[in-house]
Amino acid sequence: MKKKLLIAFLLVEFFPLVYAQQGRVGINTVTPAATFDVQTNTSNNSLPDAILVPRMTRAQLEAKNAAYTNGTGAANQNGALVFISDVTNGTGTGKTVNVQAKGFYYYDAPNSVWVAVTPNLKVSVGTGETPTNTFVGTSQVYAIKGSFSASGTSSSVSIPSPSGMTSLYSITVYKAGSGVVYDKSLYSYNITSTPNNAVTGSPSMSVIYPLGNYDYVMEYLK
Repeated sequence: MKKKLLIAFLLVEFFPLVYAQQGRVGINTVTPAATFDVQTNTSNNSLPDAILVPRMTRAQLEAKNAAYTNGTGAANQNGALVFISDVTNGTGTGKTVNVQAKGFYYYDAPNSVWVAVTPNLKVSVGTGETPTNTFVGTSQVYAIKGSFSASGTSSSVSIPSPSGMTSLYSITVYKAGSGVVYDKSLYSYNITSTPNNAVTGSPSMSVIYPLGNYDYVMEYLK
């Protein structure tokens, strides 16, 4: 009896070792077709077939910021996958700036940021820098919301340029709550922080806005 138990133990221990030497691991299969091959279990429909990655809230992920290294070295966690179950807490800045909704995210170590596996097509633009789902080549387009005052006598208005901005992608001028969009362009815009750096109107004609306050959403490149 002891001999049979010893043989059974050796077999259980030996076969995983063989698979390890082959560099492949199989679940529900003895012939894995890849490094990690998970096959469905059709003989028992009472058991769910799935792969569960770490599930956590945004705040819990942010608590582990220091654990995720940056750069392109072999020791980083580039490509790590998590599922975010809640975004009501946490700052949503820095490494988690893209974590604005529940879902799957992977870690982009070279850029030190988590990226949605399937980005939410709806982006809520606020008064802080907001990454959009638009790219120009490989350059991310960002958005920000603000307001400016028009004197009613000059086409020059003050629209601060966001930190790091290199060029204007688009701008929409409107009045919140009025249902009126005034323009989707500017006559000119100097990327500076000095007053009166923008001229209202279209690329072909400057326009003097009536006295009042106006809102805008600016999209830009960095």
